[in-house]
Amino acid sequence: MCGINGFINFNKNFSDKDFIVSMMNDAMEHRGPDESGFFSDNLCSLGMKRLSIIDLSNGKQPIYNEDKTVLVFYNGEIYNYLELKEDLLLKGHKFYTSSDTEVLVHLYEEYKESMFILLKGMFSFCIYDINNKKWVIVRDRFGEKPLFYFYNNDFISFSSEIFSLLQNSNIPRRINKQLIVDYLSNGIIPDPYTLFFNVFSLEPGSYLVINDCNIEIKSYFKPSYVTDTTIKTTEDCLELIKPAISNAVKSQMLSDVPIGAFLSGGIDSSTIVSNLQSNSSKPIQTFTVKFENSKYDESKIAKEVSEFIGTDHHELYIPNKGFTEDLFWNIIKHVGLPFPDSSAIPTFYITQEIRKYVKVAVSGDGGDEIFAGYPIYNWWGKINTLRTIPKFLRNWIRLFIENNKITYSETGRALHRAILASNGKPNEIGARASILFSDDETEYLTNGTKSNYSLLSNFPVESIDWSSFKKALYYRIKFDLPLDMLVKVDRMSMANSLEVRAPFLDASIFDIVSKIPPTLLIQNGQNKFLLRKLMENKLPKSVFDHPKSGFSIPLHDFFNENFTQLCHKYIIENNKMKKLFNNDALIFFVNRGLSQKVDTDITIYRATHQLWALLQLGGWLSYFNVDVDVE
Repeated sequence: MCGINGFINFNKNFSDKDFIVSMMNDAMEHRGPDESGFFSDNLCSLGMKRLSIIDLSNGKQPIYNEDKTVLVFYNGEIYNYLELKEDLLLKGHKFYTSSDTEVLVHLYEEYKESMFILLKGMFSFCIYDINNKKWVIVRDRFGEKPLFYFYNNDFISFSSEIFSLLQNSNIPRRINKQLIVDYLSNGIIPDPYTLFFNVFSLEPGSYLVINDCNIEIKSYFKPSYVTDTTIKTTEDCLELIKPAISNAVKSQMLSDVPIGAFLSGGIDSSTIVSNLQSNSSKPIQTFTVKFENSKYDESKIAKEVSEFIGTDHHELYIPNKGFTEDLFWNIIKHVGLPFPDSSAIPTFYITQEIRKYVKVAVSGDGGDEIFAGYPIYNWWGKINTLRTIPKFLRNWIRLFIENNKITYSETGRALHRAILASNGKPNEIGARASILFSDDETEYLTNGTKSNYSLLSNFPVESIDWSSFKKALYYRIKFDLPLDMLVKVDRMSMANSLEVRAPFLDASIFDIVSKIPPTLLIQNGQNKFLLRKLMENKLPKSVFDHPKSGFSIPLHDFFNENFTQLCHKYIIENNKMKKLFNNDALIFFVNRGLSQKVDTDITIYRATHQLWALLQLGGWLSYFNVDVDVE
């Protein structure tokens, strides 16, 4: 696991490009504290930081092909590299290391850009074809590993993290004002855009080709859902997914350093841990978070799973009032953008603790997205059904709910949100059902700018034939997974020099499950039915009986004097925030978030997370000294 970065000249010779890449490299020490790599010629400077996992002694980068005409700088893991290597050896390629990195240069020699679809893993890497003066930069299918870039007529610069990228002083730190409303509406901005103007994120399943001062963006993978009508029964499904999960876990156990695992007590992580332990001759080290607020605590169930399976279990206790300013700035620095998901806090803490024991941890991430574990999979169809009711009648019901304070109840809030979501376009349901600030709240903050869900409703042409269920699956894996879940896991774990692997995101598992008929994925009203069926005799009963809680935290219990002071300094008193937003609105949202009242039409959870989103934005503007005066 590593961080990569580079600077490529176009029409101008930058004499300081080596120094720039050195600065970018130093800014990613946490992603690879074990080794540094560097390459430079008159056209480019490329660098990397390495966290040694496979072939500890011979994996230093860059790694070349036999005649040193192709080199690679690489971040990630290729889990099927041994199979690929065997094929390449048969074709006459010669290897001088045992690392998965070296496979990439030989694959490029053999297959050029067709190589990417062969890879099973998480990665971003840069291949430099020296003779052809060509660079190819690629990102994995689902966006487990990040890649950011900036370009103009003179150069392109790229890096695994924005903080590193911005060590290049030639890159302006300007806000992309057009996307502020998108941030407020959902807290995420879809790739390839970021809140930095002209700083882009390479989309999952895509690659850049740089040649003759030209940049071309191409795609090698896009999620699709075409039902296989030969899959007719639960038994058919289990015959397919059981070996796929087992093989994925087994392949991701390849490592020359010890491996541990996240264990929350949920079915996803428990399934992965069960498979890990069945393939290990000694107890796997497992880790869970124990919150002081028992409402959010799954540690008891995690311990039951550990005892049932036989792992070496560790609990990390997180007390209330644990907020610190250092943690706040750590999140902003490593994400590089404002990040409203407060579960970054426990993720940082648990990865920090796990790193004391192991260099690699395996997680259950992706299980909900692949096997349909979220309420949105049920909601999408229900909201579509609501759309059959005339809009004027839906709006009458909405006004009745608002005027009679029915939104003070959980059921009333859910119905109100569903009606609002139904008023948008069909493909906007996912975005409208998971809003951060409502349309009215966004207009209040921005002095009248309306919410725009177009970026989060950009579905492929073939989706016109998809069911509501399949659209919900696509929305989660295209938007929420790479822009929230995987950002949190990658940045917080790598901030602590820990590699996290996600077997559920194995390409083979997705290829199988994406073809299963929806009626088999959710049965008898149970989400993730197939995982439940697969594991029903392999895990304790408590795993299946408790409600899904996710990894959200009681954010209000982290509020302390330090938090309050930060809110006033970086939201209310922040001149940059005042230039972007209605100052009265900022004061209102700060006061409401800090008040923690429960007798209103908004939950404490939502009010405090709106506050957190504004604090993240204000802190980001200050930390990165972002220019907000541009039009």
